[in-house]
Amino acid sequence: MKNYLPEFLGVLFALLLINAWYLSGIAIEQGVVPIYYEHIIRALTVAGSAGFGATLAFKFNNRLEGIKNERIELKEKAQNAAILNKALLNIAMQLNTIGNMKKKLSKYNTIHDKAFSMNAEKNFNDNAIVDINEIALILTSKPQLLLEINNVQDGYIQTIESFKIRNEHYLNILQPKMFELGLLDPKATIGEYEDALPPPIFKAAYQSVEVLETNVLETEKGLKIIFRSLRDACKEILPEHKFIVLN
Repeated sequence: MKNYLPEFLGVLFALLLINAWYLSGIAIEQGVVPIYYEHIIRALTVAGSAGFGATLAFKFNNRLEGIKNERIELKEKAQNAAILNKALLNIAMQLNTIGNMKKKLSKYNTIHDKAFSMNAEKNFNDNAIVDINEIALILTSKPQLLLEINNVQDGYIQTIESFKIRNEHYLNILQPKMFELGLLDPKATIGEYEDALPPPIFKAAYQSVEVLETNVLETEKGLKIIFRSLRDACKEILPEHKFIVLN
C-alpha cells in the first residue's frame, strides 16, 4: 500500500504557513505586534513556501524518474521474454525435425532395409538453432543450464550432419554402384549386396544408418529434457510472462 504520509505532512505545512501569514497580518493591522515583525514573518513565509515548493518539485521529479525506470524495466523484461520464447520455439522446431527423421526411419523394419532401400530426402528445417550468446545475457544465474543447452545444440547439429552424410553416401556412391551392379531390386538379399558391393561401400551403408539412428534417439531425448528445463527457468525468471508449451 502506498504511503501518503509525506504528501499529507507537506499539505499540512503549507496550510500552517498560510494560516500564520494570515494571522500575522491581522495582528499587525490591530497593533498586537510591532509592524516590523511583518517583514520577518513574510520572510519566513516566503522561505518556507520556497522550501515546500522545492520539496514537492523534488518528489515530483523522483516520481517521474520512477515511472520512467518502471517502463524501461517492463520493456526490457518483454524483450527478454521474446528472446527466451524464440529459443523455446527453435528447440520445438528441432524436435519436429528429429521427429520427421525418426518417422522416416520407422518406415523400414530392418537395418538392411534402412541401409539399402531408404531413399534420400530432405524433410526438415536445419536453420532452427538456439543462439547461446543471446540467451546467456538473460540466464546469467543459470550457467549449468546454458552449458546443457549448448551440449544439446551440438548434438542436434551432429545429428543433422549424420543425416546429410547418409544421404550423400546413398545418392552419390551407394545408389549409382547398386544401379551399375543391377542391385536396385528391393528383393535382393543382404548376402547379394555384400558379395557384389566393394567392402568400404557396403560397410558405410550400414554404419551411416546406425550412426544416424543412434543420434536421432539421443538427440530427441536431450531436446525434450532441455525444453522443459529452459521453460522452467523462463517461468522462474519472468513469472508474469507466458511461454510456449509442447503439445
